[in-house]
Amino acid sequence: MAEKKGQNFLHGAAIYTVGIILVKILGAVYKIPLGNILGNVGYAHFGMTYRIYNFFLTISTAGFPVAMSRLISESDSLDRENQVYRVFRVGIWSFLALGAAGTAVMMAFPAEMAALAGDVQAARSIFVMAPSVLLVCVTATYRGYAQGHADMIPTTVSQVIETGVKVLVGLGCAGWLYKSGYGMDVCAAGAILGTTVSSLAAMLYMQLAVHRKYQVRPGPEAKDVPESHKKILWDLIRIGIPITISTSIMSVIQLLDGVITLNQLQHAAGYNDIAASTLFGVYDKAMTVYNVPSSFVVPFLASVVPAVAAARVRNAREEVCATAESAMRMCTLVCLPMAIGMAVLAQPCMAVLYPEASSQGPMLLFELGITCYFMTMSLMTNSILPANGNERLPLVAIVLGGLTKVVVTYVLVGNPRVNIYGAPLGTLCCYLVMLGVNLYNMARHMARPMNLWRIAGRSGVSCAVMAVAAWAVWNLLHGVMGGLGGSVAGRPLSLLVPFALAVMTGVVVYFVMAIALRAITLEDMKLFPKGERIAKKLHIR
Repeated sequence: MAEKKGQNFLHGAAIYTVGIILVKILGAVYKIPLGNILGNVGYAHFGMTYRIYNFFLTISTAGFPVAMSRLISESDSLDRENQVYRVFRVGIWSFLALGAAGTAVMMAFPAEMAALAGDVQAARSIFVMAPSVLLVCVTATYRGYAQGHADMIPTTVSQVIETGVKVLVGLGCAGWLYKSGYGMDVCAAGAILGTTVSSLAAMLYMQLAVHRKYQVRPGPEAKDVPESHKKILWDLIRIGIPITISTSIMSVIQLLDGVITLNQLQHAAGYNDIAASTLFGVYDKAMTVYNVPSSFVVPFLASVVPAVAAARVRNAREEVCATAESAMRMCTLVCLPMAIGMAVLAQPCMAVLYPEASSQGPMLLFELGITCYFMTMSLMTNSILPANGNERLPLVAIVLGGLTKVVVTYVLVGNPRVNIYGAPLGTLCCYLVMLGVNLYNMARHMARPMNLWRIAGRSGVSCAVMAVAAWAVWNLLHGVMGGLGGSVAGRPLSLLVPFALAVMTGVVVYFVMAIALRAITLEDMKLFPKGERIAKKLHIR
């Protein structure tokens, strides 16, 4: 049987978060120079390919790994070793079939998909990306097994390896192709190759790590009688399909967002193909920054599902509520300041990271920054409800939010006076609707409603003070240092220095305010590795 790690869900999330920080650092090393190599048009091909890939990946991996993690967690909490092993075996064959189907479709019809998306030059990238679907499906099986035992370490290490390989291969290929004089569509395909190779590296590591760390096949001392293969497959389908449908709808909506935005710019807002692709590329660059906070919510999502499921199977309803509330509160503590900081410092952020996008980019990032927190909390509530046995409820929220997104984006982007700026407004409306519906359903189906002040009140006040401080430092220093000469990596010091100091000021002010207002407490810190020792040094009570 697997080793008992004794990780509570926040302990596991803390381990995963350390890995996410490394992944984000490596990701910045990858995407920022890549965006500047490909330019706005090449980055549009890159972004559209990812939207299509994410659609197929979501169909293959969104619901079933979560379902497997939940079934393994429930069986492990009851010491049913044979049941754990059979769930794993049924899961891996199911994921292989789904992944193979997704890969086959992408490899067979890349040109047709690119044409439907309105970006015919993305066909090469789609073909190169196709094997990743199968590779990620296999990887997700092993990650689900480890996470079902509340062990985040293999997943964390695999993601660091995956991102590191992507940086080396993807950035190296894109840079070499660019210097060799190839077109932007070929350069984008070279960047995508990094994703495929990195998916293979992550899969090989996860297989090795799980088989080394766990006795996957139960020993002779295991006496429990597992359920039939048919019953386990049905449970995976029963739990996984509603989650897959819910998440797939969101992926369809994100794909439609790209298609609608690009086509409305071309046909309703009056832009030609190149101008529309340029605006779309700028939007995708802003989306790259916008997606950073959502990466930090992934550790909480991965950890909260088995924790809530294990509490539910013990019929500990108050523990379910406390676990859900703690996850939402810690998610707020991490993601809300990132979202507010993104909005407040949108102009210098885009000017430093993507100089070519500094015209429309800041306003797009400002709108997306406002949206970001609602997006992360929607993701969190979408995971809590299925873990609590309410697999179908997020589907309602996602459908309503998705319809809102499509309608608002279609109307606003098609208005020449709004154009590309309507896309993030549609996203904001989408997640506001989704979060509202999920909170309503949680209040109805859990032992008590979530305490929203406890979740976001103190962090919100801390963020408000942080935003004022960061904005003041940026404006003051940028005005004083406007004539400063010199540059780093082509960025003028008159931008880099004030931006860096404004970010540092925001981090310090938020940290001080969060401790002063007790947004994070000693009890919270005890849930993290060595948290009590850190709390004493920082005088957190």
